[in-house]
Amino acid sequence: MKSAYATYQNDPGVQFLLVSIDEDDKRLKRYLNEMKFPFPVARITAAQAGQRMGVDNTPMTFYVDRKRVVRYQTNGSESHGDSPVRVGWFIDQLKH
Repeated sequence: MKSAYATYQNDPGVQFLLVSIDEDDKRLKRYLNEMKFPFPVARITAAQAGQRMGVDNTPMTFYVDRKRVVRYQTNGSESHGDSPVRVGWFIDQLKH
């Protein structure tokens, strides 16, 4: 995701947001310090993620269009799920 972000960070039509459901403050802080994500991180509970986003498995990636409709969704445990080429393909599809 960081590689894809580097490609699209100056594109006003593309935004990245990491949503964490981690309930352990210290573990989340360590993870964020280690990963150094260059985009915003929001936090919600697992129950909220299930109710609002239909999340029943993590990590997951959602690609949302300008009308705030989820057009694509991938399971982050896929070995190629967050590859820069694949992320770029989804983004390009949303931009057309």
